[in-house]
Amino acid sequence: MAFKGMQHDHHEPYWDVIKRIIIESDLVLEILDSRFVELSRNEEVERLINEIGRPVIFVVNKADLVSKDSLKRQVEKLKEQGEVVFLSTKDRSSFKILLANIKNIFEKYGKRDKKPIDRFDPKPKFREATGDIVVGVLGYPNVGKSSIINLLAHKKKVQVSRKAGTTRGIQWIKANDNIKLIDSPGVIPLKKEDELRYGLIGARDADRLKDPEFVADSLIKLFYKTNKNAFEKLYGVELSEDSEKVLEDIARKKSYVLKGNNADLNRAAVFLIRDFQRGQLKF
Repeated sequence: MAFKGMQHDHHEPYWDVIKRIIIESDLVLEILDSRFVELSRNEEVERLINEIGRPVIFVVNKADLVSKDSLKRQVEKLKEQGEVVFLSTKDRSSFKILLANIKNIFEKYGKRDKKPIDRFDPKPKFREATGDIVVGVLGYPNVGKSSIINLLAHKKKVQVSRKAGTTRGIQWIKANDNIKLIDSPGVIPLKKEDELRYGLIGARDADRLKDPEFVADSLIKLFYKTNKNAFEKLYGVELSEDSEKVLEDIARKKSYVLKGNNADLNRAAVFLIRDFQRGQLKF
């Protein structure tokens, strides 16, 4: 059940909405992908959180997709900057841990300043938060932001906007009697040249990548170093650092061929990336 809040018919630049969410919040959740914690962080979002002065909880989602050792290595530095909570939609108890951390952080830092920082919005036109604990939820697409909100709020679906860089407005969602979540259906913009991040954290579907073979090359080399056996077992091919040869083997296994019996490397790359994005291929 969505908490009544502000909705706009017009689209607003997404970074303006990001600032408004942070200003309205008592604390912020940044949702990260456990497979690529650093890649799924957004430096600009974190800079704004720090400048506006809100505590942050780094929610490392999809924790079931990687080993405990990998998680530990990835979050060592992260723990110096804020609270870290590991989450899995398959483990409902992890959500209780997240709720407990939200309450603990709120007790430590208290309510946000009533007046937003002037440089961002000296005359706010938006509705002031009235919830006991107001939590902003931010993160790239496909890191599981909507699923987390749905589970916290016991909802089946959070509406999202598919148009990058814009939003239909801020949604207020009641998680429980004490916690209200602030979300935006918009998509945090990525740099156009950041193709690798697009593919690896799933911020763009595999078939929409400009250079899927480049992303697949990185995946193949990562699995060669981290989980060679899992890769070979899933695809029935020999894994090596020669990504072109690996993609060719996958293409022929899947009968992805072009005229002249040439392997369709692009299609094989899209297939591989899609498996990874959907959690079929795991570290």
